[in-house]
Amino acid sequence: MKTILKSTLLLLCSVGLFTACSDDNDSNPTLGQPTTFVLNTPAYASLPVNLATSTELPFTWSSPDYGFPVEAEFQLEASIDGNFTVSTEEAEADESVIPNYVILPASFTGGNGTIDAAKLAKAVNAMGNWESEDDIPESVTLTVRASATTKGASKIYSNTVNIQVVPTADIAPAFPEFIYEIGNESGWATAHALRSPNLDGIYTGFYWLDGGFKFKPNENDWNGDWGQDPNGTYGNLVVDGEEDCNDAGKSFPDQAQAAGFFQIKVDLNEMTWAITPITSISIIGGFNDWAGDVEMTYNKENGCWEVTTNEVSGEYKFRANHDWGINWGGTEAELTQDGANLNSDGGTHTYKLYLSYEGKHHVVIE
Repeated sequence: MKTILKSTLLLLCSVGLFTACSDDNDSNPTLGQPTTFVLNTPAYASLPVNLATSTELPFTWSSPDYGFPVEAEFQLEASIDGNFTVSTEEAEADESVIPNYVILPASFTGGNGTIDAAKLAKAVNAMGNWESEDDIPESVTLTVRASATTKGASKIYSNTVNIQVVPTADIAPAFPEFIYEIGNESGWATAHALRSPNLDGIYTGFYWLDGGFKFKPNENDWNGDWGQDPNGTYGNLVVDGEEDCNDAGKSFPDQAQAAGFFQIKVDLNEMTWAITPITSISIIGGFNDWAGDVEMTYNKENGCWEVTTNEVSGEYKFRANHDWGINWGGTEAELTQDGANLNSDGGTHTYKLYLSYEGKHHVVIE
């Protein structure tokens, strides 16, 4: 009798334990780790979508199987060649590379979302890297995929689908590599080159200025030169009816800067100009834990910043205005913005830093 009673109690305890474990699993389920989900092919996929006249491109997808209902966040991506290796964001950060896919900025929950046609059109042109309207193809095949992210799980991607789109004709204008500043500092006799390394219409140069100046497309003639718009905002450029930039005797006398060394910027996309005073150039490096500057002096006659010092040894760089916003490194023969650290073997040297434009900045060490 005792044996039967003990067996019955043991069975009841086992049933209770099993029920408790089952209830615990139901209330605390394990998050699954799916590897993909399904992006549906839209009905319009076989027809070219004109990005110039469309507003949105809709897509639908199934939810990834996480083992139980989970709210995920979805984004859409489109590639011009079927590869997803260099995004448009990465290309903006490193203008030497050409993107092959775009991550569209909108995010969605649920099983559907849209691509903004205008944003996609801009990305298609960036990925196509077409130089003129004549280069634009009649249609482009885009590969589209969706991504899903949720807390506690890795980002996963859907299958890909192909759609046909007609690119817009919004191609950036072609710009030359150089334009030129000329002004009172040289008696209007010497043109100084400003360079656009990416041929994007944004030009930069570093020169001594003294009073008024203008810009011109060609080094040896004045055809199509640009100057300050007397009827617009200070810093706006025009071709016709222009005044000298930075001229205290013209329309903006209170804005004019005194003679000095400047960073000069011109944006031909926006038709604007600006100058930033360079009040100091210095050497900074590991020799003082990157915490202090060896000051240089501008030699106007030789057109260089110079200093003779025995303080510099090991890694170092040059910077302007005691700030890292404008700095140069790389090699002695070619200094570039944000270039690699230079290296000195120590000892007493004279450093002569010649600044003009990217690709020509250099230092002579004696």
